[in-house]
Amino acid sequence: MAARGRGLLFAFKADKDSTDGESSSAKDSGLGSKSLNSGGEYRRIGRGKLLDDLVSSCSNMTLEGRSSEDQSNITSTTDSNKTSLFGGRGRASVFKNLLLGEEPTPLPELHTKPIIVQKPASLPAAAVAAVAAVTAAQASQEQQLEHFREEAAPTDIYNPENKHGCKGNPVRLACNYIRIASDPEKGVYVYEVRFYPPVDSLSLRMKYLNEHRDKFGGTKTFDGVTLYLPILLKDKLTTYISKSVADNFDIEIRILFKRKEALKNCIHLYNVLFDRVMKTLNYVRFDRKQFDPTAPKIIPQAKLEVWPGYVTAIDEYEGGLMLCCDVSHRLLCQKTVLETLVEIYRSNPKLFQENAKKYLLGSVVITRYNNRTYRIDDICFEKNPKATFQTKQAELSYIDYYRTSHNILIKDETQPLLISIKKQKTADKQAADDLVVCLIPELCYLTGLRDDIRSDYKLMREIATFTRVSPNQRLHALEKFFINLKKCPEAQNILESWGLTVKNSHESLNGRQFEEEQILFAKKQFSAGINADFSKYVCNNEVLEVVHLTNWILIHCKQDTRCAKNFYEHVDRNSRPLGIRVDKPRMITLENDRVDTFVKALRTNIDGQSQIVVCISPTNRDDRYAAIKKVCCAEIPIPSQVINSRTLMNEAKNRSIVQKIMLQMNCKLGGSLWAVKIPFKNVMICGIDSYHDAAQKGNSVAAFVASLNSNYTKWYSKAVIQGKREEIVNGLCSSFTAAVTRFHRENGKFPDNIIIYRDGVGDGQLPLCSGHEIPQLEAACKRAFSDYIVKITFIVVQKRINTRYFSTNGSGVDNPPPGTVVDQCITRAKMYDFFLVSQTVRQGTVTPSHYIVLRDDAKYSPDIIQRLTYKLCFMYYNWPGTIRIPACCQYAHKMAYLIGQSIRRATSEELSDRLFYL
Repeated sequence: MAARGRGLLFAFKADKDSTDGESSSAKDSGLGSKSLNSGGEYRRIGRGKLLDDLVSSCSNMTLEGRSSEDQSNITSTTDSNKTSLFGGRGRASVFKNLLLGEEPTPLPELHTKPIIVQKPASLPAAAVAAVAAVTAAQASQEQQLEHFREEAAPTDIYNPENKHGCKGNPVRLACNYIRIASDPEKGVYVYEVRFYPPVDSLSLRMKYLNEHRDKFGGTKTFDGVTLYLPILLKDKLTTYISKSVADNFDIEIRILFKRKEALKNCIHLYNVLFDRVMKTLNYVRFDRKQFDPTAPKIIPQAKLEVWPGYVTAIDEYEGGLMLCCDVSHRLLCQKTVLETLVEIYRSNPKLFQENAKKYLLGSVVITRYNNRTYRIDDICFEKNPKATFQTKQAELSYIDYYRTSHNILIKDETQPLLISIKKQKTADKQAADDLVVCLIPELCYLTGLRDDIRSDYKLMREIATFTRVSPNQRLHALEKFFINLKKCPEAQNILESWGLTVKNSHESLNGRQFEEEQILFAKKQFSAGINADFSKYVCNNEVLEVVHLTNWILIHCKQDTRCAKNFYEHVDRNSRPLGIRVDKPRMITLENDRVDTFVKALRTNIDGQSQIVVCISPTNRDDRYAAIKKVCCAEIPIPSQVINSRTLMNEAKNRSIVQKIMLQMNCKLGGSLWAVKIPFKNVMICGIDSYHDAAQKGNSVAAFVASLNSNYTKWYSKAVIQGKREEIVNGLCSSFTAAVTRFHRENGKFPDNIIIYRDGVGDGQLPLCSGHEIPQLEAACKRAFSDYIVKITFIVVQKRINTRYFSTNGSGVDNPPPGTVVDQCITRAKMYDFFLVSQTVRQGTVTPSHYIVLRDDAKYSPDIIQRLTYKLCFMYYNWPGTIRIPACCQYAHKMAYLIGQSIRRATSEELSDRLFYL
């Protein structure tokens, strides 16, 4: 009698004639399933042979030491109705009866004579050990299952009851959201589709199901296995019959109803539907954006054209189901790739292939004959359009294919072929296969901004006249999109078939505007004004904390001697209003501008008394800048300032330029420029950002910046270089504990609360950030400081968003002023988030920043978090006004960029309490 699995440990033996009766009674008693072995013996699929043998040994053991009467009572049953009758449910009762020897309660509705198991005098050691082993194994298994459930379960995003603030003046706003209403009688119903006999081909599955589409309404979405319908079919299991294409036999299609999807699970489907809608409007898709090829804006002298378009996304918000629709543009080159290849060849025939790959690989091209986009992954110089490829019917050359399929005559028969590799997934394979597409250069056009275009400032200004859109123009574009959508019958049919309708051209909502902030200098304070700009006060007032320049070095090339003298004179003259005393520097003149000459001068002249070194560079060379920063930040730690001599040659702007340089130098020396009133006590505010560079073989830099004083003017900065390219940072634990240690050293106590602003996390990474990164920081703090209980408020900052909102007044639509916050209607339904406009823009449309509170141990009110976020946007010392994100995040960004782009190694700890990266 063998048993296995998770069932009960009882065995039955019966004649074949009594099979039905035994099966019925066992089933009614809830004992689970049983099977018939070759000897006619019924066995339970039970907990395992170990417990099965244990039951047998315990049963035999109970006969020892008993009277003959007792033994006859115990063994009086026959094999045909023998059963075990331990009472209770589950393993607990079995173990209890085995270990304690208690008499079990008979199971109901079993029409057999029970075995009476009496209490044994004692259990043998082998039985006790067996029970203990099984108990430990089951406990271990339960722990593993519980651990798996915790790992597999998605992390809940923090969502408190109150996430709406009330401070500030109410303002009326318009936004780029279009409300979508859903028909309550319709929805998304999920079905599983099976084919008998099985059909492997995805295209055949589609074909067979489409033969019956009229029977289930015609509207569907089918991926080969799962079918989505907007209606509920009459029967739970619906069956159709189709004829096989090859053998003409019947194929049965079974459609089994699974569930009705909740709205939150339909978002992806609705976005797929809108892709179809945009296709009916004849838009061309680039990545996730759709563009109109019929209304290009031409830049003739550069042979460029700009396609207008939209980026759309449907989601569930507090105000309901809405479509976020923002204006976008795509730049296309009017020259073909073949013309570009000819230009590359003429410039340098010997390095033609190498230069062509450098210029083209990774670029996105469009083929005008079908308006499809492809990424160039390689260039095949060994083949040309006369090469052949195999089709289903015959072998064709590319020349013949384009002539017959697209009526296009290829002119240059010697041009190379462009290679594009796309992933293609089939129904019978889990992994996607590589689909290699060969393209003809004379039929392809480059898209997007390239480096040569970005470096042409005049051309970029001209492009900006088309792409920089004002709030009025954005709302006008939204209204145009809404009208086109309403006028297109095909688009309306797609939406209405799924019970969706668009309600308005844009959504209106309520926001709040914070009061003007007061900027604190050393002796005075000023209002930042409605535009949050205090630049006119910065250069005429003494800075908050001054560090005098008494011992500094000025390094310059021989040809820049006059420039260096003028710089010192301006520094001496313009530093007095700032309250900074400047002594004459030690002037070092270099014979040439070679990199090694600068490096040698730094190593020779920097000593322990030097405060800062200023290098005037004759040209803007990245390698020279990187070499200077490596020496000054990692090898010989000292604050450094690198200035391009061309910057100092503009006499008209020299005064303001030198003043800004002096402010930067004061910060790098450990001084502070200004402050705002932040009424927190003993709270540490941190910023996290990361930098990625593919040129560094996938390495990335994660920077951590933390405040050290109550005015939030002193910052501790530390960065880690990670071994692989990833946005969710794993190496910040040491930086976090080091910042807490430094805070304790500066203030004599640990911070009561720690507020962390985390930049660079997308929506898809939020659960991982909440479930992995925050606990990692908390655990590191517990390991480092056993008696300190850390309270963390963790806020994610998102800059790359498509949300826009505008202030509406009697004169029209305009950008909202700094300090305008929105925390309702267009915020996420299941998140604690808000939008904040913190800066002023002079052209185009201002973009708000999106803040998501993932954790708040301190239980701050929404007003406190929102107002604190706005105040921190004033504290970036490189700009006398507000910036788009909190200063701690911008400092982390600057540090990560400097280390990742130039230094590429760990910086000295001696510079950690200074803003050396400004």
